Amino acid sequence: MAGSRGAAWARAGSALAARPTAGQLLPITLPWRRNRRNWSPQPSAWVGLLLATPFLLMLIFYVIYPFIRLVQTALGDPGGWSNVGFFFSNTANVFVVQITFRDAAIVTLIDVVAGGVMAWALRSARSRLMRFALLSAIFVPFWMGSVVKIYAFTALLGRAGVINTLLLNLHLTNEPLHLLYTQPAVVAGMVYQMLPLAVLPMYVAFSSIDTDLIIAAEGLGASRARALLDVVLPLAVPGIFATLVINFVLALGFYLTPVLLGGLTSPFTATLIQQDLFAYSDFADASIGGLMLLAGGIASVTLGYFLVGKERLRRAISA
Repeated sequence: MAGSRGAAWARAGSALAARPTAGQLLPITLPWRRNRRNWSPQPSAWVGLLLATPFLLMLIFYVIYPFIRLVQTALGDPGGWSNVGFFFSNTANVFVVQITFRDAAIVTLIDVVAGGVMAWALRSARSRLMRFALLSAIFVPFWMGSVVKIYAFTALLGRAGVINTLLLNLHLTNEPLHLLYTQPAVVAGMVYQMLPLAVLPMYVAFSSIDTDLIIAAEGLGASRARALLDVVLPLAVPGIFATLVINFVLALGFYLTPVLLGGLTSPFTATLIQQDLFAYSDFADASIGGLMLLAGGIASVTLGYFLVGKERLRRAISA
């Protein structure tokens, strides 16, 4: 009798010990998962492929297929590879390509310098009000349409524009200056439109730099300018090259700004492509011009990969 009572007390004690206390949770097996084995929270490859299918289709129809058609039109019959030689044998085509790459390089360099100064001023702003004012001054014009900004430049640079009126009223010139339909007008318009795209990646690059490094450099005897050149600039190289790549690639494809601000004095490759398509129906020349722009963009990105490194440039662009 005593033995059976002791066994009963032992079973009761083990049952009490097995009960969960406060703060403990019992594992719950959902009914629809009881028979599943090797369940993983990660989706299978088929699920990922299904989700990526719309993007793959867009990539095929909007990137890969147009590129194949572009190459076929440029190098297909009649002519084949001789179309390329015929394109570059035309001095007008070579002149247009040179102007395009030259102006794109000038715009990119100006944007990098001006954008770097603005990005550092934005990085160094201490008050939120000052930072908000700088951000508004930089990015609010970016939200305006390109045509609106271009016609604003025509109002500034025209013979009866703001700049000529101011110069005449100050007696700094006797007649209106010819500012519109010039290469500097095209460069100014492109710089103004591309500047926010230069400020943003450089601001991200500057924001990731610890200001204590500058303080330490100044504590070791370096001036503020020397500290910026020797400390900040090397650390911001990925952001600078990302800015160069973004601005140069986008500047190569400008169309409206050279047409409305430059006229015949600053023809771009995009303008040449438009004329070949709609005025001369020369699809081979138009395709070769498009391949030239594409080659320039690929070359700039490849150069950035080799000079900065693929991973550092990717982080700078994605930031």
